[in-house]
Amino acid sequence: MYDKKDMAPPGVGYLDLKLMQGCPPPQDKLIDLRNWDSPPYNRWSFQHMSELFPVAPIRRGKAPVSELPQATRSLDRVRFERVDGQQTDLATFLTDSYTDGFIVLHQGKVVSEQYFNGMQPHTLHLLQSVSKTLVASLVGILIGQGKIDPDARVSDYVSDLSGCDYGDARLQDVLDMRTGIQFCEDYTNPDAEFIQLDIASGWRERGTRTSPDTIYGLLKSLKKGREHGGHFEYRSVETDVLGWVCEQVCNERLPVLLSREIWAKLGAEQDANITLDRVGTALADGGISASLRDLARFAQMHLQGGMFNGQQIVPEAFIKASRQGSGEHFRVLYGAFAEHYPKAAYSNQCWVHDSDKGIYSARGVFGQFIYVDPQSDVSIVKFSTWPDFLNPEWSLNSNRAFEAIAKALAD
Repeated sequence: MYDKKDMAPPGVGYLDLKLMQGCPPPQDKLIDLRNWDSPPYNRWSFQHMSELFPVAPIRRGKAPVSELPQATRSLDRVRFERVDGQQTDLATFLTDSYTDGFIVLHQGKVVSEQYFNGMQPHTLHLLQSVSKTLVASLVGILIGQGKIDPDARVSDYVSDLSGCDYGDARLQDVLDMRTGIQFCEDYTNPDAEFIQLDIASGWRERGTRTSPDTIYGLLKSLKKGREHGGHFEYRSVETDVLGWVCEQVCNERLPVLLSREIWAKLGAEQDANITLDRVGTALADGGISASLRDLARFAQMHLQGGMFNGQQIVPEAFIKASRQGSGEHFRVLYGAFAEHYPKAAYSNQCWVHDSDKGIYSARGVFGQFIYVDPQSDVSIVKFSTWPDFLNPEWSLNSNRAFEAIAKALAD
């Protein structure tokens, strides 16, 4: 996707590259809207989003920090076969795949916790689309509270979308990305609707383009390409619709809701944050930054059926539904993933690897992962700064690494 001359070698971090160092930094080391998500600049920016964009805090609250018990052991020699048929070990894989943070929990205890590229335990790292699973979990909580009906229409909660093409979509279709909205999620196509989303959220310079300049303005402008309720098609804006519904139902801003209903209840160590558009709307689909250990708490909560820190945070029924889905609707556009995972699906903003075993993940561009394997009692979080938005081979290799770890710990 990018010229190889722009890629930092694996294992070379932003401190080695001297990015954003100096007062002011030299022009070729300066990071702004033009280059922040391009290699090698993303090696710095994903850990410093609050220095590039306006953000709102997702506060941890005043409750004590929840314990993450330790059962440390080395996993460096865990081996697996890559997609190209070559054998590798975990230590090599973590370096080669531009890892920033990596944590593994087994039976609720931290087995491995590693940091790279200048990241530290207190550092917040951009989650990209892993944010979607946090927002969906909030929806699940509000469903459990009786405030949202997944079979209701979007316009039942957001009057501004009445008469718009999103208005008659069921909430469950939005959760499962099965609406009929026309939205091209091509990160490099200058004419794709996704570029309009980047502009509306403040993540990209407008240039000469004309499109809505706020997230909610963009949602009102999108049109159907087919009827709602059909096959799965990945569209980041679906999560922004969910965020708007949550705000309307509770009459509170999304960062406040995420704090009260999830982050504070997890007993998080650090405040998280979320980027804002020009009118203060939070970017629900990918704008959250969090620490490695706090996202591990969230992953472990999912593994434990929504229970964590002595309380049921997300309803167990919603978590169970997130672990299985319709493979038939999924395979229409995602045959390659389904080829490797025949029982794959997409449910409640989660990528289901195996509907029978309940293995699923949250994924974000540039290599962000949560991996949950209930049968092996393993949860894993990986932060990365790949030099590409998407790399199918690296994604599959990451899954193979997670599977190998789960097997090694279960044996």
